[in-house]
Amino acid sequence: MSPVGEPDAAANPELRSRRPARVDDVTALRHDLAGWISAHHLTGDLAGDVELATYEALSNAANHAYPHRVDGTVELHGRHQPGLVRITVTDHGHWQPPASDPDEQHGRGLPLIHALPDHATVDLTELGTIVTMTWHLDQHHSSGTT
Repeated sequence: MSPVGEPDAAANPELRSRRPARVDDVTALRHDLAGWISAHHLTGDLAGDVELATYEALSNAANHAYPHRVDGTVELHGRHQPGLVRITVTDHGHWQPPASDPDEQHGRGLPLIHALPDHATVDLTELGTIVTMTWHLDQHHSSGTT
């Protein structure tokens, strides 16, 4: 068995998935991510932070990237390398302004995306939005505590 934060020899260091930007498909991507996290022995708060921040980015793509429910896709890319986990969520839509009247169900995604990883960027381009989140697997994270 590999130590915390180190993948099994057979574990793929990369996760690549692309699905329609719909709620059911975002849930399926979250399950793909959870399996990948487990294969890399990411545990405790670190695993929860990676999964939650990524789910928020995926949900934002599904809910805000494609106006009027135009069909679109969302891409999930995870990379695990020594001392580092990087997750990228990409859509090819156009960022929609937030509701003028946020409620209890909305408005928390971006703050979580910026708070949970060690570093996060949200790049708005003509081709879509790219959310990149990085966690450094230092002693603090690899112990499974924060």
